[in-house]
Amino acid sequence: MPIQLPYETYGFRFNNYSNLHLPLCHLFAVGHDHITHDLYRWHGLERQDGPLLLFQYTLEGNGQLDIGQQTLKIQKHQAFLTEIPSDHCYYYDPQQEGWNFYFILIRPHTILPFWNEIVQFLGRTPFLPPTSKPIQILEEIISTAQAGLITDEYIASTYVYSFVIELRKYAESSPMPKLLPASITAAVQYIDQHYQNMIGQEELANQLGLSKYQFIRSFTKYMGITPNDYLNRKKIENSLTLLLSTAHSLEYIAQEVGYSSASYYIRVFRKLIGQTPASFRSTKHQLQYDKLYFN
Repeated sequence: MPIQLPYETYGFRFNNYSNLHLPLCHLFAVGHDHITHDLYRWHGLERQDGPLLLFQYTLEGNGQLDIGQQTLKIQKHQAFLTEIPSDHCYYYDPQQEGWNFYFILIRPHTILPFWNEIVQFLGRTPFLPPTSKPIQILEEIISTAQAGLITDEYIASTYVYSFVIELRKYAESSPMPKLLPASITAAVQYIDQHYQNMIGQEELANQLGLSKYQFIRSFTKYMGITPNDYLNRKKIENSLTLLLSTAHSLEYIAQEVGYSSASYYIRVFRKLIGQTPASFRSTKHQLQYDKLYFN
């Protein structure tokens, strides 16, 4: 049985988290909540505290998750994994008797490759026993945060890494892994590593031994979006960190992520995120913390 933890949210802001070259896992927030009202609603394209990775695990009751045009009920002992920002919305169904859950929010820097593999193996809405190692570690993180013992970025990083590694191990032991074809895995890895100076789709297809048509069709089938859309998402995803952690101009950020001009960058950003980069830098749509730790 899960241990009894208070309904509180704990945020973390440590100095060395601003050093993007330091390979630490960034714990943004963790908590335990119990929702009984329909005001609880988070839109993935409206929040401005990203980029973040969210793992939320239901202990009792039910919640709702919209991903694109699909609506899913999140039930007891079921988690959902999503990126912020992305096209999703999770909320409480007032017809239920409450939604009791744990959650953890992590910056994608350092652990995104693990996260992508976890989603690939488990999907977006896996069921996990409450006695499973990932959930036990998540409880430990919340309990340690409540006691005020996560006092610096190194302790926080250790806990995040332990949680993600155990979740990755659990995902690998899942009886029905959903593996991508080798060509698509190679394409994703190439785009992830070369998004700043990306070659054309036809040239990439040739490297993979496919025609351009075969490449686009196969990539879209397995990834759910076209290669060009994936490339733009990767560029915008990496620009979010620069927007939130630096004072660089939009022209500079656009060039850093591979866009030819700030105007084109702003146009793509608005299309994907639903607002301009400048408005994203504001402080709306953020969590309210019971405790915020920093040094």
